[in-house]
Amino acid sequence: MEKVRIGENAGKVWHALNEVGEISLQELGRKLNLSFEDVALAVGWLARENKVFIQKKKDILVISNENRYNPYFG
Repeated sequence: MEKVRIGENAGKVWHALNEVGEISLQELGRKLNLSFEDVALAVGWLARENKVFIQKKKDILVISNENRYNPYFG
């Protein structure tokens, strides 16, 4: 049952990333009206599938999709 919810939330995260390209975990939770835990689990699911990139920018975790990832952005 948890896997179903996590998978559904992963879909929401994926669609949101296609809209914004890059966003912090906290902003993503607010945008999707999900708890931090739900966002983290969904992002973990997508990371395991190599569909997102996770970076730390100024001590904030930022998520981006692979289409807009820029390894030179600091």
